[in-house]
Amino acid sequence: MIIVFLVFGCQKWFDYEAHALIPFISHGPLIFWLYPVFGIRGAAFFLGSAEFLIGALLLLGFWNRRLAVLGSLGSCATYVATVTIIPFFPEAWAAPAGGFPAATLPFLFLVKDIVLLSASVYLLKQDILRASNNERWIAFSEREATN
Repeated sequence: MIIVFLVFGCQKWFDYEAHALIPFISHGPLIFWLYPVFGIRGAAFFLGSAEFLIGALLLLGFWNRRLAVLGSLGSCATYVATVTIIPFFPEAWAAPAGGFPAATLPFLFLVKDIVLLSASVYLLKQDILRASNNERWIAFSEREATN
């Protein structure tokens, strides 16, 4: 997940990627507001920065359980935002191939986010459990030290 966020975040800094995102952001019910607020390049910079931050939080989460939970929450939010584009994506079915079930490549690119959302939810669950166990261990250690 760290590599996915860092690579995808890096892509957002290039002009070609900013323009390739137009159909995705324009039809995203949770992210459509990015263009009126930031413009095409600004929206891509915003998303790229957010993805870098999430990747960094996931990486730092190896050493800090709370940062791991924040990174996992950011990952879940990212993939919820992209998965909600799926029902609204235009020309999702490839007409030259006869339509449904033949899908266009941009649409299929979004479908992979269903799997990444599932992985993010699982990661969040694991990070919450690790953070919870860590807090219990710290409390136990402090009690033992005072006794």
